[in-house]
Amino acid sequence: MDANTRASLDQMECAGYLPALRNIIRSTCVPFWWHGIDAEGKYRIHRNGTVCFLQTGKRLVGVTARHVFNGYLIAKAAQPDIRCQFGGVLINPETRLIAENTVLDLATFDVSEVIVAAAGAAPYTSVTWPSREASASDVVLYGGYPGALRVEHETTADIPFQWFAGTPISVTSENLKLRIDWENFHQVFEGQSIGNADMGGFSGGPVFRLVPAPPVERLELVAFIYEWEPSLSLLFARPAHYIAMDGQLVE
Repeated sequence: MDANTRASLDQMECAGYLPALRNIIRSTCVPFWWHGIDAEGKYRIHRNGTVCFLQTGKRLVGVTARHVFNGYLIAKAAQPDIRCQFGGVLINPETRLIAENTVLDLATFDVSEVIVAAAGAAPYTSVTWPSREASASDVVLYGGYPGALRVEHETTADIPFQWFAGTPISVTSENLKLRIDWENFHQVFEGQSIGNADMGGFSGGPVFRLVPAPPVERLELVAFIYEWEPSLSLLFARPAHYIAMDGQLVE
């Protein structure tokens, strides 16, 4: 990333453009986390992922990676008193499950407007669902809630949102591959700074395509993150076409 690009990013942050994009992305998703008393009798937060909310035009749906949901189920089976939250709201996601698929690594949930609002989110609303598939030339913006940034309190936690922008290194009908170029990563107002490099907790997070064309500049939800490969600095995301309008998963 050259000096002019870095300066432009700082300018867009100062002008409010990047914060506006960041807030739109962050508003559609919250941490999916569970907590309770451990085997030693101490309260702790076990783990977190990300859950994204969308209104397909037919149903209000929560989406996460299936392994995030399965991690909660395993913990719940071992310790029945464990409680789960979507952001700020307590929930029993197993009672709201629409569909899950191990191969796709996706799980969907039936949620209400009250749950989404109480969680502290606002769903992405699609004009048509699913959105047009992403291409390798698209600028995409994506984010989630990495556990490495989680600050735990006695019975609560602060889990900051983290996001990135770039172009996919590959796009197929099965997945998007997103590489975080740490060597040239630029953190606005902080220069070339890696910051947090552990994306564990991003699973379930949204991937948006930036659409600058008329009639209006907008973001389109095109995929959901399901895997982080730290050795390659790669995030893998499942295209939105795998989620039907009723929240069912379509292979």
